[in-house]
Amino acid sequence: MEPSRIIHLTGAIDGLGIDLITKLIHEGFEVTLQKEHLDNISNILSLELTHLSAGVKLFDSTTISPKDLLVHLSPNHEIGDLVVEIASSCSSIVVTTGLKHDLNPFRFFDTVINLHDLIPSVDSDNFPSNNLDSILESCYQDEQESNLSDLPVRYWWLSQQDAVAGLVGFVKCASLPKGIIAMCGRREWSVFDTYDQLNMLYQRTLAGVSGHFSSDHLKQSPLIGAGVKPVDQITASKRPDLSQLHEVMLESNEGGWRPLVPLRTSLMYYLAAKLE
Repeated sequence: MEPSRIIHLTGAIDGLGIDLITKLIHEGFEVTLQKEHLDNISNILSLELTHLSAGVKLFDSTTISPKDLLVHLSPNHEIGDLVVEIASSCSSIVVTTGLKHDLNPFRFFDTVINLHDLIPSVDSDNFPSNNLDSILESCYQDEQESNLSDLPVRYWWLSQQDAVAGLVGFVKCASLPKGIIAMCGRREWSVFDTYDQLNMLYQRTLAGVSGHFSSDHLKQSPLIGAGVKPVDQITASKRPDLSQLHEVMLESNEGGWRPLVPLRTSLMYYLAAKLE
């Protein structure tokens, strides 16, 4: 589908939102923002806006067309009267996290995208990863077992870059699916394997800052834990249903839902933001 509809973006416009705007204007979509966000975004994306035909402009409720699309970023499940008004005039998507099965807060929207296990690439209060923050705290303290015992044992990590690519796929979708659509990574990771990868990157970062590298820092590290685990140490888990997400993504690419960013790369972006 050729970029023709205007995207009205509302809600938590930082971090994930800025990456989404950047991707949308690179894809040729015009994006409207409310006054409190427009000046800041225009400054952040000044280089892109200088060289691209598409861009960002001030939201005007009198020009909404039925072919437009509302994308509301709501990590705290909050909406306002203006958002409800826009959703009644055009197709609408809300992006949230931590939603169980209660659609009532978002009953005005066509599609509810529920993000699971997002790895943010900026340090923001919107769409954070509290569990990953706890794992990083264990790296700071170099205490794996005691600090990880209270965390969920399984994750389906999703990079912010892959999440943005997925959201753009919904924007390109000719007919939005109704209800809650889960979005997460395809591969399951244990909390301990996640700790091993993040701690390895953290220790290498410390060595880089100090200049004191050892052979342990420089040797190749396996991506997953090696060895065979006893059956009684395997924890049953169930990944969120990605079938609807996959069907939507097939409209924009032949591979469907195939997150591309490796876990280690996602953690490097996350760690860099935390240590800035």
